[in-house]
Amino acid sequence: MTTATFRPAAQPVRLVWWWCIAYTALAPSVARRARREELRSHLWESECAGQAPRAVMWAALRGSLHDLTWAGARGIPAVGRSFGTPTPYVVLAPLFPVEGWIVSALYVGHTAHVGAGIGSAGGCTMLLIAGLIWLARRRAR
Repeated sequence: MTTATFRPAAQPVRLVWWWCIAYTALAPSVARRARREELRSHLWESECAGQAPRAVMWAALRGSLHDLTWAGARGIPAVGRSFGTPTPYVVLAPLFPVEGWIVSALYVGHTAHVGAGIGSAGGCTMLLIAGLIWLARRRAR
């Protein structure tokens, strides 16, 4: 089977494929590719065997807990490792002032909301954390 030519015909089978893409998104590329190829092969075999799309969907629902544990075992450590680099903090920093602006716009004429304070200080804090991680990684080399 050539995997590039497989296109699920039925809507439930396409939903199963989209579910696979979603839960494998955070996994490392090698594990993600292997898991997607495995599911693509199962879907292709079920279509060739004439299995009802509802049966495919039901099998996917029964296996969803296993899918989530697979994704957690492979994806969460990768996300955790990324927070050991400055990148996520630099990406998050501009969101805090935007959050503070939105909160302050919602609470005009009312007592100050804690979100306004977090919004004003959070961006600088994120950049400070990014700088400290960068410095620690540089010294570790």
